[in-house]
Order: sequence, then structure tokens, then C-alpha cells
Amino acid sequence: MELPKIAIVGVPNVGKSTLFNRLIGRKQAIVDDIPGVTRDRQYGVTDWEGRYLTVIDTGGFVPEAAQDSLEKNVKEQALLALEEADLVCFVVNGRQGLTPAEESLGRILRKQTKPVILAVNKIDSVDQERLIAEFYKLGFPNTVAVSAETSRGISDLLDKVLQILPIPAGNEETKSDLKLAILGRPNVGKSTLLNAMLGEERAVVHHEAGTTRDPLNIRLQRGARVLEIVDTAGIRRKAQTEGKLEKVSVMKALKTAEKSNLILCVVDAKEGVTAQDAKVLGYAEERGRGMILVLNKWDLVPSGTKIKDYKKAVFQKYKRLDYVPVIAVSAKHRRGMKPLFDLIDKVADNFQRRVGTGALNRVFQKALDRQPVPTQSGQNVQIYYATQSGYSPPTFVLFCNRPKLVKESYLRYLERVFRENFAFEGAPIRWLLRKK
Repeated sequence: MELPKIAIVGVPNVGKSTLFNRLIGRKQAIVDDIPGVTRDRQYGVTDWEGRYLTVIDTGGFVPEAAQDSLEKNVKEQALLALEEADLVCFVVNGRQGLTPAEESLGRILRKQTKPVILAVNKIDSVDQERLIAEFYKLGFPNTVAVSAETSRGISDLLDKVLQILPIPAGNEETKSDLKLAILGRPNVGKSTLLNAMLGEERAVVHHEAGTTRDPLNIRLQRGARVLEIVDTAGIRRKAQTEGKLEKVSVMKALKTAEKSNLILCVVDAKEGVTAQDAKVLGYAEERGRGMILVLNKWDLVPSGTKIKDYKKAVFQKYKRLDYVPVIAVSAKHRRGMKPLFDLIDKVADNFQRRVGTGALNRVFQKALDRQPVPTQSGQNVQIYYATQSGYSPPTFVLFCNRPKLVKESYLRYLERVFRENFAFEGAPIRWLLRKK
């Protein structure tokens, strides 16, 4: 069920993201005193009196943004949020007073047909409520004094929302079946890929590296499967990370990866897979996530380049990751999206795959017969049988007499055999050793 949407708009640094975080009950959007921290549209869900709403945070609206500037792209994202919203929450800084930019934005909002609530923010006490008087000249009768920082007036704001929007009780959002994170270095085309997958301009795209700061969550229905796709900030080497904002953005990107089922590791095909790209893949594998290596900007590689040769070169260098499927796309020209979605479905199924105990042990016994477990320091090592204890990722328990003497190299051999016989492409395999 699609929820009613509230778009939070306003000029830079009036507390929009603080209000967004307050409404959804967690710190999803990055908040800082530097104007312009939020750039993409951020989505979250809040509930009030048993009624659920989607809240959209937007970047700071600069009415006179220069053409081709990052501010212009952010402004366009805010305007798109206005189009899809059922109600607009116009946030102003009550302590700062009315500004020309806010008057300009007010004129834009009065011309559109969506209902508007004016939230005069940073009103932390009764004494400060006198500050809202000058904002009435903006012409919005639904005006509420709030303090997003302390939550003062938030209940009044939500009561006002329910007065304006007739929302039935118990209208919960449809849960996602698969959470997909887009990870990679800065400027490899992650946000462009997200837009291409959605078929619309949802994320801000700009030639300036580091455009994305907050993880950007989008839900997409494809057939019977509901995907939650998360675009993240570019991950650079630690030594190259600059300033608090970028460090927080990278931390959020890595936390997002941990909560995802599947990771699209995006690389610039023109530049090839770098050591940092391999680190991102390694990070995903360590956390047991499904993976796809997406070669973006394939339109820029020399003609005649074959994906199989490219893949061979990559995995000669990074042998441990040779189970990760590779796909070439051009996000800018929106080429390769259907094969990408087909591959996502395939890897998602592999990530959640269960193997029957009978089939599992037939393959396992053949592996033991072909190559017995090596002895260690003259001690006989035996593995009696295997069972699958879990999935997402596929996890297998090996029952043996001396678990500590089973070498990593033998587990890699078993993994190769399992991958040859069962469909685990893109899914890491986990082993647990138990004494019997």
C-alpha cells in the first residue's frame, strides 16, 4: 500500500533534516551546521495516531541557483518532491527571521495546488513564539511553531497533517523483500545507475565527486518482488577521506551495506578494477552479503573489449572473489538495465538458497572421495557429514573429529565443489566446524 507523502522543503540550513529525523524517529539524514548537507531526496516513514506517512527530506532550495550548478540539481530534486507529495511542510528558521529566498520560495508554493503547512522551526520556548508573527506575511494559514531539536510542537504539526489529509488507520507500508545497496568509489556513476534502474531522476547527479552524502532509500516493485534500493556515498581510501561530513557519509554507507542482502559494487569500466574497488568487494564478502560487480561506463571502453576477457583479468588478480558475477552497463545511456535486474533476481535467489540434505551429502561424499581431508602432524582428520544450518548467506556445518585441524585450503576446495554443483553464484558461503 502506498502511503501519503509529506515533502519537507525550505532554504538551506533551517533544520529540515533535523525535523525529518525527528519525525521518522532515527538519525537517517546527516545533520551539520554547514548549509547544503542534504542533496538527494531522503525517504522515511512516520506514524501518528495509528496512521502511517512517508516523509521526504529535500536539499536546501536556492531560488536563483546558477545553471549547471550543484544547487540547481538540488533545487530540481526539491521540485520533484513537491510534485509527488500530497502535502508540503515549508520549514523556516524562526530565529533568523524571514529572508528574501524564503519569500521567493513562498511565492512558488502558493502557485501550486498542494496544501502547505508552514513550520516555523527553532522556537524552543513560549517566549520565542512571538517570532513567528512576521512569517504570516507568507500567506499560509496553517502555521505551526516547532523545535525539531527538542521535539517541541511536533505533535501539533502531526495533528495538523491529519486534519488536512484524510488517512485511514492501519495503513501500513508494504515490506521490502530484498534490500540492495549500491557501493563504490566516488564518481563511478552510482547515482546515475540508481536513476537508470528507476527510470527517473531520483538522485542528484553532478560531475563533482561526493555529491551523494546520505544513503538514499528507494522502494521499487518488480513483479512480485519489492526491492529497497539504497544509493550511498563514495568510499575512498581512509587516508583520502576529508572532513567530518565525508567520514560520516562513508560510515553510513558501510552500515547500509551491513543491513543489505545484496550489494552492487559499481566500478568505472574505463579505469578498471582498482585496489579500492577490491576492498569494497572484500568488505561485502566479510559481512556475508550477496554481490554483483557492475562495470559502468562500458560505452567508454575500447570497442572490441569482451566482458569475459575483462572478468578473467580481474579475477586473476583477485582470485578469492571469482564467484562474483560481472555485468557491463552504461547507466548514463540506460543500457543493460533489464539484464541487471535479471541478475539481481538470480543472485537474490542464490543468496537465499537451501540445499536438501540428501543432495548435499551426495556431493559432499564425492568431494571427500576425490580428495580426502589431509592429515595434520600425523593426526587423522575426518569430516563425517555436512548439513545446511542457514541461508542469507548459505551456511554449512561440517561435523568432524578435529575441527581445529581442518585447513582453510580444504574449505576452499569444498566451496569450489559446492559451487560446481549448486547455484551459489554471487553468494558467499560460510562454514561452521563442529566436533563429533
